[in-house]
Formats: sequence, structure tokens, C-alpha cells
Amino acid sequence: MLIQEIKNLLRVLQENPREYMRQIAKEKNPPFNPKYERFFAKKEEIDPTKIEFELEMVSDDTSSEIFRSAVSFWSVPISAGYGRRMRFIVWDKTHGKVFGIFGLCDPLIGLKVRDDYIGWSKKQKEERLYNMMSAYVLGAVPPYNELFGAKLVALTVGCKEVCQAFEEKYKGRKTIIRRREPIAKLVAVDTMAFFGKSLIYEGLPEWQFLGFTKGLTHIHLNGLWEKCLELAREMGIRSLERNRFGHGPNWKFRVLREVFSRLGISDEYLDTGLARGYYFRPLVKEWREFLKGETDQLTYTNKTFEEYVEIWKSKYLKRRLKKWNGKAS
Repeated sequence: MLIQEIKNLLRVLQENPREYMRQIAKEKNPPFNPKYERFFAKKEEIDPTKIEFELEMVSDDTSSEIFRSAVSFWSVPISAGYGRRMRFIVWDKTHGKVFGIFGLCDPLIGLKVRDDYIGWSKKQKEERLYNMMSAYVLGAVPPYNELFGAKLVALTVGCKEVCQAFEEKYKGRKTIIRRREPIAKLVAVDTMAFFGKSLIYEGLPEWQFLGFTKGLTHIHLNGLWEKCLELAREMGIRSLERNRFGHGPNWKFRVLREVFSRLGISDEYLDTGLARGYYFRPLVKEWREFLKGETDQLTYTNKTFEEYVEIWKSKYLKRRLKKWNGKAS
């Protein structure tokens, strides 16, 4: 029965992947909270020529709920992130509205396209993967998406203020597994586009497209993960208790693979056939040498939030004003 359910899900996914992911997003993403409706703009309320910006790190219940409401606009399922998390809201402070959001979390441990590009050894990765973060959600909310707003958010992800927030949050902290105190410097960020390459990063030299990841995921097993987890407990699957920190995707893959193996299900059913575009963004000149443990000296090449705002206004906002049909334009 489980085998047939998995096969049916995979068939539906491959026939119409965008619609399938949209349905999962409706079920899995947090719902919009009407309590915070006043923080989300209607197009006629906005004069894009007067927008000034502010970057806020989510730090309390209110900002967390506003962030969650923003996630409700996404048409693909958004995870809550794994391990370490930092969440930010980009505000249109002129109008008091949420412009966009991004969330950073621990990067995947095993990612061939990234590891091949960096060229690090397993030991080097164990030491310095800590100094990378992955954007698990990134974008502008309506109506700001019509202004190429996601490009500003993509630029902001690597700004100096984010690096400073990273250092302030993690300086002096020991890692959970190895109990060591690493250098609290953010030297690179990465992200994956859901359906191949993304227009968000087109024209942004800060972001490098490195290729496509394999379509391995557990996200399409919507509603079946819980069944697989229950089976894993009944079977006494060893992966349930090993390397469980953060309950991340690698842990889920190990559990699913063991369950599938016991049931005689091929690993091919973890492959959606969807290749995700992988994007990498170094923030320092010596990023490769640092990640390989060859130096501890860093020369940051990123800009401040305000500098990225000015770049976005001059390069993208002006181009979109003619197409903006709001009352104020």
C-alpha cells in the first residue's frame, strides 16, 4: 500500500510539478495571520518612488509572526530551516509594510555541486562548513515583487549587517556535536531555486550559478513521512537515533532509505526528477582558502544594506516604475 502511494505521488509530481508543489505549500506553509494584515501592502497604498528601507532581524514573537505570515505568500513548500537559524525582514519603512524576507539556516552537509566547487576535503568541510549559511527562503511579497523586489532581498542576504549579526549571535558558542568554538565569521551563503534556474539571481554578479543539484528530496512524500517514521520505529531503524541533531534533511534521507530498503522500495522514489539550480555567494576575497582551512585572514568584499538599496534603486526600480500601475505612480 505504501509503495503504491509513493508511486502515485511521484507520478502526479512529474506530470505537473508546479501545481503539485503549490498544493503542498497550501498544506505545509504557515497560514496568513489576519492580526498582522496591516503590515502587508495593497498596491494602491504604495508610492514606489518614496520607499526607504530598514532591515530587521527577527528577535521576538511579533516579528516572528509577521515573518510567518509573509511565508504564506510562497507557492512552494518552505521548511522552517535546519540547525542554526537567522531570519530577517526587509521593511518599506516609508509605508510601514513588509517588503520581503529571507531566512538562513545550516547548509546541507552533503552537496556535490558545492563541494566540488570549493574543493575541500571531508575534514576541511567538518571544520569550516560552520562558516556558511543557506537561504531557505528568500523573496519579496506582493506587491513589491512587481518591482523586482526579490533582487534587493537577494542582495541584502550578503550585506555587512547580516555578517555582523552572525558574528554577534555565534561568537563564543560551541558546536553541538564536537563541542568546539569555531571562528564566528560568515564567509559565504548559498541557496537553491526550486525549479531549475531562477530569474531572481539573473544580473546579480554577487551570486554565482554553479549548476544543478540532483532531484533527491523527501518533500514530495507529503503525508507519507509520518507513516515512514512510524514504520521506522516499528522496524527499529538505527538511523532514528544516530546523527539526529536538528532533525535535518540528511537524517530524514537516512531514515527513508533504510525504510525503503526493508520494504524493497527503490531509492529512485526519492528522486523527483526536478533539478534545482544551485547558487553560491562568497562574501570575502579569501573565501576558498578560508573554507579549506588554509588561512584565517579575511577581507570582506560585500557592501552595506544601504549600498545595496542604492544599487537596486538605480538598476532595477527605475526600470519597473513605468509598469507600476498603482495609484501613487
